[in-house]
Amino acid sequence: MTPEPTVSASPAAHKQPFIVGIGGPSGTGKTTVAKRVAHALNARMISMESFYLDLSNLPPAERAHRNFDAPDAIDAALLLRSVQDFSEGKDIHVPVYDFAAHTRVPGQFEHVRSGRILIVEGILVLNWTALRACFNLSVYFDAPDTVCFQRRIVRDIVDRQRSHEFVQQQYRDTVLPMAIQYVYPTKRYAEVVIDAKQGIDMVATDLFSRIKGH
Repeated sequence: MTPEPTVSASPAAHKQPFIVGIGGPSGTGKTTVAKRVAHALNARMISMESFYLDLSNLPPAERAHRNFDAPDAIDAALLLRSVQDFSEGKDIHVPVYDFAAHTRVPGQFEHVRSGRILIVEGILVLNWTALRACFNLSVYFDAPDTVCFQRRIVRDIVDRQRSHEFVQQQYRDTVLPMAIQYVYPTKRYAEVVIDAKQGIDMVATDLFSRIKGH
């Protein structure tokens, strides 16, 4: 795991971006908190979910039944390359993903300018060894399944136009089993574990303080 930054006599060392990885189960508030903290710190933020593989080659009915909570649902190579490019001081272009259609929006990208801090969030960002090596600080958001499920219902119905029945079935069939298999084990790679069942304001304050402390 990449060590924390240290004071160096080299001017270039001071320009090295500080990169934070935030993992943890779906519904722990990672995206909401990351956006708030990024705004407060004038940092950049990218989400792992922007790097879902494009399923436009599949019929719409088949796309909805894919497993989106396993590592092979993510274009991990593009995510890693984007984070590495940012660490080298480059601007990056993040795919725009249409969660209702389960496809990338053709020809559209989010232009993320280079900066001094990057927050990378997503359920599996602590899963890949090479990606973890890019992080100066690795954080895991932890919360009970009941809390995660209730938050996910609100998010998926409001933001992603999913039905209540679909969200329930997806959580039971793939989200929770994949969390047990892939997400929960990544907790051991985190330098910091944050109790995400607290209110969003408290979690954001906690994360802000920890990043500033580094």
